[in-house]
Amino acid sequence: MKVNNELVVMASKGDKNAFSDLYYSCYKDLYKFALYSVGDADSAADVVSDTFVEIWKGIGKLRDPNSFCPWAFRILSTKCKKEISEIIKRRGTYNLDDLIETPSMDLDNIEEDIAESASLSAALSKLDGDERMMIILSVLHGYTNREIADMMGKPQGTVSSKLHRTYAKLREMLGGENNG
Repeated sequence: MKVNNELVVMASKGDKNAFSDLYYSCYKDLYKFALYSVGDADSAADVVSDTFVEIWKGIGKLRDPNSFCPWAFRILSTKCKKEISEIIKRRGTYNLDDLIETPSMDLDNIEEDIAESASLSAALSKLDGDERMMIILSVLHGYTNREIADMMGKPQGTVSSKLHRTYAKLREMLGGENNG
């Protein structure tokens, strides 16, 4: 997620137009993260809205505009974890079926694609919340381990080792070779 630091500075000084522009510049990335984390479009939208309320309340205290993205993702991550707990209480299960798209539109391979999507969905649903978030941030959004560590408020070494173990766990669940 890339944000204009000038917008962050202006929003931190109470500029509502700058905050609005900031919102529109990063809503999509935050929403994707929330959707892949909580697994429900309506809940994801609610979580992102709640996150922006918190951002508005606290942006005036943000000292370094460069820390906006990790700070926003930490807030979002906390809100997602809370929402996941609520969803699990309501449903009793966590379902990612609606999130996994069929990779190709080649009708000759659609059954294979659907089977792969179902397998991936099942494997992702077996990961704990932190593992799922790390995979989403790394694979879907392309963040580095250092960026993920900043966003999740964890040491980089912890993120690196947990992400490595999670990749191995996914390979094992999906029937691939576990190369260590």
